Amino acid sequence: MAAQAPHFALAPAFANPDVLDYSDQSAAKLFKAGTEALSIKFDCKPDNLQLFLDQARDRSIVFDWLNILSIPSQGDVALSKDLIESYGEISYQEVCNHALTYMHEDTREAQDSFMMYHCLMNSLTDEAQKQVRTRGNVLPFMFGGKGSGPVLLKVIIMVSHVDTRATITSVRTKLSNLDHAMREQDSDIEHFNDYVIGLVSKLHARGEQTQDLLVNLFKGYKACKDAEFVEYIKKKEDLYEEGGQVDYQQLMDWAINKFKTRKESEQWCQRTTEEETIIALQAQVNTLMSQKKTYPTGRPYGDGKKDFKQGNYKKGKGKGKPRVDNLPTWMSLPPKNGEKHYKTVEGKDYHWCPNHNRWTRHTASECKGIGFKAPIRTDQGNKFANSNKANMKLSKALAAISVEDDDE
Repeated sequence: MAAQAPHFALAPAFANPDVLDYSDQSAAKLFKAGTEALSIKFDCKPDNLQLFLDQARDRSIVFDWLNILSIPSQGDVALSKDLIESYGEISYQEVCNHALTYMHEDTREAQDSFMMYHCLMNSLTDEAQKQVRTRGNVLPFMFGGKGSGPVLLKVIIMVSHVDTRATITSVRTKLSNLDHAMREQDSDIEHFNDYVIGLVSKLHARGEQTQDLLVNLFKGYKACKDAEFVEYIKKKEDLYEEGGQVDYQQLMDWAINKFKTRKESEQWCQRTTEEETIIALQAQVNTLMSQKKTYPTGRPYGDGKKDFKQGNYKKGKGKGKPRVDNLPTWMSLPPKNGEKHYKTVEGKDYHWCPNHNRWTRHTASECKGIGFKAPIRTDQGNKFANSNKANMKLSKALAAISVEDDDE
């Protein structure tokens, strides 16, 4: 007799659609494999939800859980929707109603639901499990001591994001600001594409569509820091505006291929010759601006001695002298009528100088005019006003020097 042809199946779960006999070793192994955690544990954070759903989708295909994930809408089997793809359109109550039709029956669906429940719970981080189990007190996913995989999945999704009309508005707003997203992603096209796909998936899960995604993608890509990449995208935009067939998926493929090609050749975000020239010139300007200033004699500031502006500029080996505006009060008091125009203070002779309008070590006839500036004519307007800040600074500097000359 001819040997019977083997039954073809893509996975062991497809080979036997009937109730599994767990007393059989092969069925027991199937249960163990199905309840293992997904490759990456989920923390119930919105940014990681799509990856979690993608992993759950892969597991459900391999273990033939698609039937229990097909949820009738408003009790109508003909209007059934996939829970993973349309989680935003399916209510918690609809998932519960469908689960209760088979959970307490001796069916393969009940076995699959129980297996899926343990798979999902094992795939949550400890903190995420706490959140989900707390929510389960209000939205139960255990019925008669049996955990429901589809109901647990719905609760996990509800914990992971806020599902309101405002959510849709927020997603649309983010899609309209992809140029900001490109800057936030630091011109990493791969991460940027993942971000866009995640937003689109959120819309699809709620039965929503976007009509201007292609236009927003062009805007986002043109915000990239790589000049050659931007030029490449502009050519694709020209093609689209001239009537060429371009859809958002094709544009994203072009973009990621260009990104990878330039990354491999180490040309991504390399500066152009013009940019290098500008940066070099800017560096020269910064260097000149940061160079040390010098004293009137040419000695630079910051050489270990106190600044001249602080009244401690040293001339030769002499000691630093106080600033003019820090002199003792008596030095600016003129002699009264009948008083002598010279005096001795602390063993030093001083003379009243009408030019400097203070007591100095030199006589009026010996005055060299250092630090003294005669009143400037103002009959020609502000052009010759004595309020010029530069002249004032110079006058103070010269006056300070004159004090030192007097004391020598």
